[in-house]
Amino acid sequence: MKTDYQNKIISKLKKLREDNKCSQVELAKFIGMSFGQIGNIESFKQPHKYKLEHIYIICKKFNVNIVDIFSEGENLDTERLIQKIIEYER
Repeated sequence: MKTDYQNKIISKLKKLREDNKCSQVELAKFIGMSFGQIGNIESFKQPHKYKLEHIYIICKKFNVNIVDIFSEGENLDTERLIQKIIEYER
């Protein structure tokens, strides 16, 4: 199962997708995966998660700084950002 932190990141990305009126199908086509996989990623019940490459592509698509996805309202220096990414990747 996904960790709480992974679910937080995925929830931010889902909200970003929805705020930009982008369907799971549209996002899946854009990042090169099936829309069913997007559904699995966005489900708390499934262990699937985005790869860092996907997060980067999503941030570029919606003009969001990737730091904003991994921060929780804090200013992250490079080292702390890397720690957050590692925490997500586990």
